Amino acid sequence: MVGPGPSPFLTRAGRRLPEIGLGTFRPLAITSLVLSVLIVATGAAVRLTGSGLGCPDWPSCYRHRLTAQLSFHPVVEFGNRLVTVVIVVAFALTLLAALRLAPRRRDLAWLSAALVGGVIGQAVVGGIVVYTKLNPYLVMVHFGLSMAIVGVAMVLLHRTTHDYGPGTGAALVARPVQLLARAVGAVLVVVVAAGTATTGAGPHAGGSQGQLVAKRLPIALRDMAELHSSLAMVLIGLTLGLAVALHVMPVPERVRRSGRILTVALVAQAGVGYTQYFTHLPAALVEVHVLGATALVAGTVGLFLSLRHRPPAAPGRVRRPIVPATVGSTPGEPVVTPVEPVAVRVGEPDGSGSDAAGRAGARVRG
Repeated sequence: MVGPGPSPFLTRAGRRLPEIGLGTFRPLAITSLVLSVLIVATGAAVRLTGSGLGCPDWPSCYRHRLTAQLSFHPVVEFGNRLVTVVIVVAFALTLLAALRLAPRRRDLAWLSAALVGGVIGQAVVGGIVVYTKLNPYLVMVHFGLSMAIVGVAMVLLHRTTHDYGPGTGAALVARPVQLLARAVGAVLVVVVAAGTATTGAGPHAGGSQGQLVAKRLPIALRDMAELHSSLAMVLIGLTLGLAVALHVMPVPERVRRSGRILTVALVAQAGVGYTQYFTHLPAALVEVHVLGATALVAGTVGLFLSLRHRPPAAPGRVRRPIVPATVGSTPGEPVVTPVEPVAVRVGEPDGSGSDAAGRAGARVRG
């Protein structure tokens, strides 16, 4: 949606900043997506290295000390917190830039605000996770917020690179195919949640020797892994059906290619999942699996958005008025060129009309 502009509160927040065009804002949207994936990677590294309680307090590492001591687990956990601070600053800059877009884009402003709110909410939940000694249910909520941030960042990038103005948004596929795409997205959410629960039932609790052992989900790892893999097979089947439907329909090749890539990525993700399970969940493979889930979220959102006609967005450079300069005029002031009034009688032949216009102009000048 291209709106008349952000709300008055948001507008006041960035009123003193210079206006920018969409071409300037686009790199910020790309950076937001990259950083949203980065926080997932560093958060997974904290858990997989057993550094979740490396800093026993929050937001400082210790009760009377802000930074971490030079030890592996505290440095890993505190490093993840520093990454979060950098991301908050980057998302805030993206929001301020969205407020100064010309022409105004209310949708981009609110999406940028959602990124800021999401990462702050994630940080708060992370603090609660520390104080509850890595409660597995709260860890699942924490990871879910990370996936939501990735999805919002993907929508922000798509709306930055595509035209959402009037006359766009026509459906490229029939309604049954749209419903199938929605089903793929809904099942993906369930699969990711089940995968997070599988990790919560497994050996990677986020703690390590010398720390208080975190609680695990009260379910057998094998049972949870079987449920997760069964849901993943359903997701692969739905995605394969969607890819076939897109292949036989008259849609742009980029849409078909997105369906094929998503199907191949799902199969590869399933391969990594089975490998990590039968190799007793090595931390490195689990990290790859987490990043794969992040890529699937971004890819599914992108595929769903591509099912509507959105032409590429124009760069949107800011246009500044050009004031013509004349001899004797003051720079920066508008120049008014006098125009002599001319009276013309309507309906007369060209020759008599011109004579009448000349006589009328002469009377005016006289």
